[in-house]
Amino acid sequence: MKNKIFIAIILVLAIVSVAIWYFAVFSIEPETIQTPSNSNSNVTDEPVKPASDSKFATLKGAAFDEAFIADMLAHHEGAMNMAEQAQATTAHNEIRTLAGNILQSQGAEVMKMRTWQQDWGYEITMSGGHNSHSGAGMDMGGDMVEMQKKLQDLTGEAYDEEFLKQMILHHEQAVEMSRFAATNAQHQEIKDLAKTIISAQTTEIKQMKQWQKEWGY
Repeated sequence: MKNKIFIAIILVLAIVSVAIWYFAVFSIEPETIQTPSNSNSNVTDEPVKPASDSKFATLKGAAFDEAFIADMLAHHEGAMNMAEQAQATTAHNEIRTLAGNILQSQGAEVMKMRTWQQDWGYEITMSGGHNSHSGAGMDMGGDMVEMQKKLQDLTGEAYDEEFLKQMILHHEQAVEMSRFAATNAQHQEIKDLAKTIISAQTTEIKQMKQWQKEWGY
């Protein structure tokens, strides 16, 4: 009788020991598996894309040049539409002069880029203003429309404040697009144009920010 009780106790203890071991291993295993995966996701998620997230950072050669021309045409035409409106609406002669400079300089650049599209066999993007873009440059054309919508129904100081805000953002986009041309463009003409855009529009950004301060915007 004592032997049976002793054997039963041993069996119970053995079962309990196996159960404790099983549940201990089962509860630890997920932690050891999950910990590395969590740390890896933290490391790989954020640094993958550059801050600019610009498609021009990865495009090379003729692909860069064709996309750059299409987007810059839409971009320039958006600026020219805003400039034409500003000449009639602004309360400041300084903005009227800036608008005139934009129309002159970017109008000349538009003519160059349209010639390059033909000469280099690229897709001819539609002209005639921001509502006519299709295919290449369509997304950029849409962005320009959204900027112009923010100026609708504004007059006087309210218009000028919003115009400066939108044109600064507009110029910053052009500079961001252009900074990849030196290394990624195929044609020297594109590299030269991008350099000109960076220089001219960076200067205009500084001037517009100065006006914001002087006029209390």
